Amino acid sequence: MRLISLMLCGIFILFGCGSDETPAPIEQMPNYFPDAVGSRWVYRDADGSEWTREIIDGTDTHGVGYKVFNYTPPVSETELNSLKPDAFRVTDSQIFFIIGEKIDRYVQNEIPVLLQDEFEGLDLDIVIEPITHPEFVFFQLPLTPSFQWDAFRTDVNGSIVLQNLVLLQFPFAVHISVKGEVVAAEALEMPAGRFEETYQIEYRTEIARTLLSEETETTQLHQTVWFAPHVGIVKIEDEGGVTELIAYTFPQTIEE
Repeated sequence: MRLISLMLCGIFILFGCGSDETPAPIEQMPNYFPDAVGSRWVYRDADGSEWTREIIDGTDTHGVGYKVFNYTPPVSETELNSLKPDAFRVTDSQIFFIIGEKIDRYVQNEIPVLLQDEFEGLDLDIVIEPITHPEFVFFQLPLTPSFQWDAFRTDVNGSIVLQNLVLLQFPFAVHISVKGEVVAAEALEMPAGRFEETYQIEYRTEIARTLLSEETETTQLHQTVWFAPHVGIVKIEDEGGVTELIAYTFPQTIEE
């Protein structure tokens, strides 16, 4: 009997007999591309202005789950920047940015500016034909230097309507394509800290516009991004200068 009692006591001691203590929560590293609601990044542009990106919500479209970004201050509707998506989704091997509505907003606002001299003083409406935009492939795993991929490709067609008259319509077409390439892997010192592992990714964007059935006008843009695993975008360089990550916070996750 005494032997049994000693054995039971030993078992109770081993598994915390009589203890009211709760095991300390274990903080886990964020996902390779952080996607927890509440994740927040603060950036500083070349002109010294700051802006914030935060994951505020999750949504479901046709059975596909997305996370929604909120920007402070809000992103300009005339800005076509695929690195500031409205939403995104993460799979085991790819990161997709949702920029379809951004493309439509850009076209709706950009074309009247391009045609303001030709139709000065006239009411001008832009009608876009319905289209399901593809997703922008931010990157795919594994990230390997020299790897290239087609990040985005879409055609936007529609009509320019003058004075709200059906007979005064002119077709237009906008073709947008983006190619990505992992250029290098390197350590990087930033205002937000030192990152021992970042991947330098280049995106080459081509925008071809055909307005009023005339010649096609092409614009080329170039963006370079430095991505740190488990942190996100830490640096962006484009025609406007350099944008740097100056702070970031992620909600604590608990291992149950």
